[in-house]
Amino acid sequence: MGCFANTPKDVELLVEFGIFETAGTTSVVSSMITKLASEALFFVDRFCYATLCEELNNFCRSSWNKWKANLRQNYFNIPWASISVIAAVVLLTLTLIQTVCSVVSAT
Repeated sequence: MGCFANTPKDVELLVEFGIFETAGTTSVVSSMITKLASEALFFVDRFCYATLCEELNNFCRSSWNKWKANLRQNYFNIPWASISVIAAVVLLTLTLIQTVCSVVSAT
């Protein structure tokens, strides 16, 4: 459970999606879950989500996935950012086409 809710933001997401309800602040709930998880014992061979956790950890370790997550969270978190990147790519493509057409027509 501790790996699912390490920060108050994790707790906010769990509450938002209705996974559990909280009566306290998210930071208090997060620290309580972390403390409970640190003192809990479980057997890895009987843990039903062991393969899922391993696959998730492998996915998160990939540098490509880290790069994509960083772009989405920091640069494309609002629709206008995505629209401006698309517009810039279109303008650069049109400029390249115009340059090629000018060079071809001049020769």
